[in-house]
Amino acid sequence: MIWTSKSLEPKVDEIKILTRDLSDHCPLIMNINYKKKPVSWRLDNNLIKQETDIKKIKRMTMEYFQFNDNQETSPQTTWDAYKAVARGHFIQQKARKNRIKYQKLQDIQKEMEAEELQLKKNPSDGKIMKKLKILHKQKSNLELEHLANQLKWTKQNAFENANKPGRWLARMIRKKKNKQQITKIESQGKLIYIDDKIRDIFESFYSNLYKKDNIDLDLIGEYLSKLKLQKITEEQRLTLNKEITENEIKMAIKNLDANKSPGPDGFTAGFYKLQLDEIIQHLKKVMNEALTKKIIPETWKKAEIILIHKEGSDPNKVSNYRPISLLNTDYKIFTKVLANRFTEFLKEWISDDQTGFLPNRSTKNNVRLIIDSIEYFDVNHQKEVGFLAVDAEKAFDNVNWNFFKLLLKEIDIGNQFQNGINAIYHQQSARIRVNNQLTKEFEITKGTRQGCPLSPLIFIFTLEIMLNSIQKDENLKGIKLDKQEIKIRAFADDVICVIENPKEMIKDWLKKIEDFGYLAGFKLNKKKTVILTKNMSMRSQRELKEKSGLEIVKKMKYLGIWIASKNNQLLDLNYGAQWKEIKKDLGNWANLNISLMGRIAVIKMNVLPKLLYLFRNIPIIRGAKVFKDWNKELSKFIWKNKKPRIKFSTMITPQMRGGFGLPDLQLYHEACALEWVIDWVKLENKKLLTIEGFNLRWGWHGYLCYDKMKIDKNFGNHFVRSSLIKIWVKYRRYLYEKTPLCLSSLEANQRRLLGWNNWPTYKEILKKSNLISGIVGIKEIEEVQKKYKNISWFQYHQIKESYNRDKETGFNLDNNFWDNILQKNKKLVTILYNKLIEWNTESAIVKESMLKWSRNIGRPITMDEWENIWNKKIKYCYSIDLKENWLKTIHRWYLTPKKLGLMYRNRDKRCWRCKEQIGSYFHIWWNCKNIKNYWKSIHLECKKMLKINLECKPEYFLLGLLEMQEQDPLDSLKEKENKIKIFTYAVTAARMVVAKNWKNPESPTVTMWLEKLLDIKNMDKLTYLTRRSTGKPMKQTDWSELEIYLQEEMKGK
Repeated sequence: MIWTSKSLEPKVDEIKILTRDLSDHCPLIMNINYKKKPVSWRLDNNLIKQETDIKKIKRMTMEYFQFNDNQETSPQTTWDAYKAVARGHFIQQKARKNRIKYQKLQDIQKEMEAEELQLKKNPSDGKIMKKLKILHKQKSNLELEHLANQLKWTKQNAFENANKPGRWLARMIRKKKNKQQITKIESQGKLIYIDDKIRDIFESFYSNLYKKDNIDLDLIGEYLSKLKLQKITEEQRLTLNKEITENEIKMAIKNLDANKSPGPDGFTAGFYKLQLDEIIQHLKKVMNEALTKKIIPETWKKAEIILIHKEGSDPNKVSNYRPISLLNTDYKIFTKVLANRFTEFLKEWISDDQTGFLPNRSTKNNVRLIIDSIEYFDVNHQKEVGFLAVDAEKAFDNVNWNFFKLLLKEIDIGNQFQNGINAIYHQQSARIRVNNQLTKEFEITKGTRQGCPLSPLIFIFTLEIMLNSIQKDENLKGIKLDKQEIKIRAFADDVICVIENPKEMIKDWLKKIEDFGYLAGFKLNKKKTVILTKNMSMRSQRELKEKSGLEIVKKMKYLGIWIASKNNQLLDLNYGAQWKEIKKDLGNWANLNISLMGRIAVIKMNVLPKLLYLFRNIPIIRGAKVFKDWNKELSKFIWKNKKPRIKFSTMITPQMRGGFGLPDLQLYHEACALEWVIDWVKLENKKLLTIEGFNLRWGWHGYLCYDKMKIDKNFGNHFVRSSLIKIWVKYRRYLYEKTPLCLSSLEANQRRLLGWNNWPTYKEILKKSNLISGIVGIKEIEEVQKKYKNISWFQYHQIKESYNRDKETGFNLDNNFWDNILQKNKKLVTILYNKLIEWNTESAIVKESMLKWSRNIGRPITMDEWENIWNKKIKYCYSIDLKENWLKTIHRWYLTPKKLGLMYRNRDKRCWRCKEQIGSYFHIWWNCKNIKNYWKSIHLECKKMLKINLECKPEYFLLGLLEMQEQDPLDSLKEKENKIKIFTYAVTAARMVVAKNWKNPESPTVTMWLEKLLDIKNMDKLTYLTRRSTGKPMKQTDWSELEIYLQEEMKGK
């Protein structure tokens, strides 16, 4: 038997059992097909962190373009050559650094070899042996020094990122997975294990996949012309085709993710962020030539494809891997500029049926409409309906280039923008990385590259033609109510069709999709395309299956949400199943070595997003029981199955108000529900409001403001409406004390009868001149009719009658929180949650620990002082470990002898250090005579270091309540702020040393404090360099006072 690593397995050519000859065991022979891994150069970001290195690369860039930016060479060649020169520069710098680094080691090694030879000649020579020991020690010290130099950046990463949401924590909690090694792949019914053959199979598959389909261009042109598509406006054309500006390029570079893998040229985002000013003019010239001359640099045509296995699928199937293109960063800057322009156009051109990849559109509207449709067919059970969930084979990889190029021409997009697209989608090539080996380069002539900023936009631009043609086809019927029709919804390639009478119409629907797919490359995958039926007998379902050739399912997953024919299954199918997974994960993470704040960060990063996605798409949980059960499980995880030391109300309070910022799941759910209620208030989403309110007697505002649901019990017999209205009623008194100006009394009472699209609100019909004085009146009918021409004399007097009733409670004349929410489109859930958490934790503003600290220091601590701690002092400490020390100290997290004595019988309550007095919280931190000496020493050192007059008070050193107003008036504001910052770091270090030695009978020392402070200083400096090199600069701390203090101390010694 021969044991090998997983990475070696596909390199084995053969294994043979040989004849037994030398012993009683048969020998084994294994032939390994080992090939040297080709070196792919990638910029080492450590080469752009030090000040001297940054100056060198900037000087090299300026000199290169000074000598080479001329009329003789094309900008594309000049740019590609620049990258080659820059690569050579970095290789040279790396080699020089390595040479210097290893030179001393080589010198010592040679000396050791010489001494070893001498020792062989004179084995008993003690002097040689002594010298060899010294040389061994020197070599060991040098190796440790080099290792420490490498580890310091690892330590800095932990200092900045440990225990907060991000990659550091993601790696901690991620399930252990083997490096993605493809050890076998199926080909023609056989499993292939050899590395070279596996690569050949992938190369063959993708080179065939990306081969151009021979579709007649005339057929495409004829298909598009029949649709009579909306043309682009002159204003839109000018925006898309204007010259690319430096501001556009700067914006694209600033938004680059510094952690993304680079393309084949190896240059990371940090390289471009660092040299923004030096390269922007030259990059602009290259980009604008792409628009005017349809020419791009050769390096922009190349890509390296990495394969990601699709979870839950057979890893032996070559088609079950998702190809992600690693593209050069400069190419992505160019396409991001084009994508930003294209997005602005598509926002207006693409219908609301497509909700993918465009701002202010999300999955929730698609899911909501499907749920509402199921409710509609629950009532109208005489109608048969099918929900067709369309799956396309390799949707992005099969897009026909000619289709979208001709589509751009059809809508008259403009020459420059068309040139840019044509230049990109021409002569593309790629290589696939399989098991760290690259295949041969092959040509790409179709598909949009997953990883390119333009790719998703081009895809939805193309798919819009199918959505458009289905909407225009009157033979294809969905749900039609009050001039509103729901036929099809899409989020990128996740398409769902609502088909009335599916048994008779399914073939027409499939033909429509397949006709488009043939021309555009949207190939229907009948194995994965399914139909969920409603109000259909088993016999009808069988007939539908025979006609369509598709599977009829009892439940289906659409946009990550399980949907069944009955909405009462939504809770179990989604929330129940999701919580089981979360609970399992919490159990797996229970013993991880992460801090209190780290555990809260795990919940924010891994638990909340999963539930929040469900909250946003199906906010249908009624009651608080389920949230209480979830909170119990989360509490067990946070406190490691021990009794909580801090109240739940303090835990969920935001950090800016002195809490720990633990997410409150119930409030997040309620915030998502209120986001849905906004549609009822604004009355803009006609299609949604029509289907959701298909059987209502009154208008939406009647239920929101006039409590019509008490009369119309039918309102609550709806899975969505019943959940949302309860949450609205719960918070309505917080949102409005008086009648809101967004109310339309006419809509509230006459929606069903009149059926208008637009309704007059109080904000529009109250006299504006009187709004200032607070005396409210109604505009005259002639003035109201200027905007609402269909208002009759009778309807005007109905409005007036409602106004007379509503004015008794008064009107909210000033914009309040809810009015502002109605005007926003972004981050609504976050804004709503922050307000809900504020309302729900009002009683916890003054916390018990705050009162105890006031008693301890013998004076009241004002709310301004506390807010200064939460929002200034703690924010200086961007490292979560430092922040956690602040919060734990202030909220009295640490267990004292007194508290332990109350918890356990016969436990000594005396102080661990002095053994004399009761070990209360304040005694252990400050009053103990032993710890007092430590604080006096810290006080003295801080005075010397910062050169300030400072009393030794607990509020300064334990709570950081020191201000600099009373200090040297000659110091500038910047100098005073820096002193405060250094003092904050100093007292944080001092407290952390005490906390580390919490139960140690020996008091901590100044040396321990100084070591911790120096550690913070070094990590802060490294963080500044890292942030600057990745284009995320932070304010630099001036540590000169600490450095001068250390020099003076060394001289004194």
